[in-house]
Amino acid sequence: MAYEEKTDWLPDDPINEDDVNRWEKGIKDAHTDLAAHKNDMNNPHNTTKAQVGLGNVDNVQQAAKKDFDQHEQDQVRHITGEERDKWNGGQLSKITNDNGQPMFNITSDFHTELLNYPTLTYFSYTGTPLNSPGGSGRGFWTCSDSKLNGHVIVMTNDNKTFRKTLLNGNWSNWIELETTEGAQTKVNAHAGKADIHVTQSDKDKWNNSQLFKVTADNGQAKINLSETDDFHEIVPKYTGMVHFTSLSKTVNGPGTSVRGIWTINATGNYGQIIAFDNANKTYRKTITGGNWSDWIELETTAGAEAKVSNHAKDISVHITTIERNKWNNGQLSKITNDSGGVLVSIGDTDDFLSKIVQTGKTFGTFYSTGKPTNAPSTLSTRGFFHFTSTDSNGNGTYGYVVAVDYKNNLYTNYVDGNLGWQGWNKISTESSAQEKADKSLASAKDYINSNFTNEKLTILTGANAILDARTGGDAYPLGITLMDIGQENTTGYPLKMGIVKNEKYNSYRFTQYFYSNGNFSYSYAGIGIWVRHWYPQSGWSEWEKISGFAHVNVGTTGKQELIKGETQKINYNRIIKDSHKIYDTNNSRFIASHSGMYLVGASLIIENTLQYSNFELYVYVNGSKYKLMDQYRMPSPKDNNDTSEFNATVTGSVTVPLNAGDYVEIYVYVGYSGSATRYVQDRDGIINYFDIIELGGHNYPRV
Repeated sequence: MAYEEKTDWLPDDPINEDDVNRWEKGIKDAHTDLAAHKNDMNNPHNTTKAQVGLGNVDNVQQAAKKDFDQHEQDQVRHITGEERDKWNGGQLSKITNDNGQPMFNITSDFHTELLNYPTLTYFSYTGTPLNSPGGSGRGFWTCSDSKLNGHVIVMTNDNKTFRKTLLNGNWSNWIELETTEGAQTKVNAHAGKADIHVTQSDKDKWNNSQLFKVTADNGQAKINLSETDDFHEIVPKYTGMVHFTSLSKTVNGPGTSVRGIWTINATGNYGQIIAFDNANKTYRKTITGGNWSDWIELETTAGAEAKVSNHAKDISVHITTIERNKWNNGQLSKITNDSGGVLVSIGDTDDFLSKIVQTGKTFGTFYSTGKPTNAPSTLSTRGFFHFTSTDSNGNGTYGYVVAVDYKNNLYTNYVDGNLGWQGWNKISTESSAQEKADKSLASAKDYINSNFTNEKLTILTGANAILDARTGGDAYPLGITLMDIGQENTTGYPLKMGIVKNEKYNSYRFTQYFYSNGNFSYSYAGIGIWVRHWYPQSGWSEWEKISGFAHVNVGTTGKQELIKGETQKINYNRIIKDSHKIYDTNNSRFIASHSGMYLVGASLIIENTLQYSNFELYVYVNGSKYKLMDQYRMPSPKDNNDTSEFNATVTGSVTVPLNAGDYVEIYVYVGYSGSATRYVQDRDGIINYFDIIELGGHNYPRV
């Protein structure tokens, strides 16, 4: 196809791949035609000597000396030795192919293939070669002569930038460089600058290449800054793009040894520096109008996350990929239509609830007329709905609806996937609720005045009081009554004095409570509440305690000698806790103040030897053996004469039913070989203890 020229270029027209290919094709075709024409020695134009004023010239092919001299002095067609040396040296540091495209394409392994190329090279890759950052893209590779240290920067086709470092022959991981705000603004500003886009003059300069060399002839840094050099003085002297190195103490440097690139305009007043150190950090510095900025460290993804780690852990303010996808889709969580109005409109012929369920949305707003089936009001309403789950068709299965009509009435409804809609509830306003509350209060007062008179809720005194606990329930009045039980009452109440409350609905619904009025100065034994019930056929039930349960914890003092072959009582005589002041330290016994079920626990540590021994721990009730709590038995060893100390511990707990006045003691049987006397050690209440707690206020069955 013939070359098609474009003659209507504007300064801000973008140059795309088709344009460049069209130019290259036109140049190639022109060169092909020109080469064919030059090689055509058959006088394709049929030119005669007479036509060129050489009719009298012999047919000898030669040129005049002045023509040779003029040709020899033509510096456009010829090159100098200096230029030839420069260009030959330049080839060593070429970073692109002659057509400006990448020097090579990585296909198998970044680590292996990069080391095969010069120390500053422009490359490309596709797919995901081994050790690549993923995706496809292009990048730059720069390294030292030894190829033990270097850097790679890659720009992928999905607009990401990655960096990798080679340090002492070891590759780092890829790190993604963070972008900064305003990138798009800079791109837009750049796109409008006609002075930085390609011109024929620019192309001629690039073809000459020496004008823009960024490295030394050996491919290493063109400028090496020493500790006495100053960035601010050196950089403006080298305009264009320059590959450099600097030491950690270079004046106005980033404070570490770096390798990088600077680009400065022709006047040295505007430019940027980007530098890489061997600790895998990236730095940038800018000169604007001759004024230098400070060095700034470009963040990596990992560095940014480290600095905001506390914030990053707050999942309440971050989003997941799933959430991002939902928000990008938008419609999944939209609660209004695109113009900000309601999401769902419910018309006169619709079924209100079905229309909302079948929207396929989990949350949204709606408007409804007052005529749809299953509407909450006969007036038009507005509101919102929310479903926490949907079925396979996207229909809501669990959720609620809130609707408000134009008279400010509020309605709610809830749908259960198994039970269906639960029905509309009208929510009262503050004034409406207060009106209902006032009405309820008035009704309650009327009910109380009608049903709770002094005759039905009163204190029974004098002859009206029933002080004998054996009196049948039929003798008590209906309603709730209180009675005072004076001191020394022995007719059958749980204690000798207290307060009785009677709750009698009828003869078959009668419960009586006894409240003791013991106090700290009198006795804890009087603290508690008991209850019993009246049945016309069987009379009163047993009293059962429902609060004020007793708890006792006592220990031992000193050592207690244990007599061989006997069962003897343990002297628990040190009170640690006695909630009702009912433990008798003189007799080492717990005395039940009233009937009930008790949990009894005890423990002893006994001085013993490595000889045959048998220790049995018992609960005694009213002086008689009741239950075995624990047994420790050591069989006869091979050497039954061994008197080495070997302590023994017996520990156990049992339940014990007691009647009022019953007492509990702890005994131990001691049997052993040898003559060494055994003792209960002098230990604290952690090991030597006698513990009793009241579990219930009724002894079933009575014993």
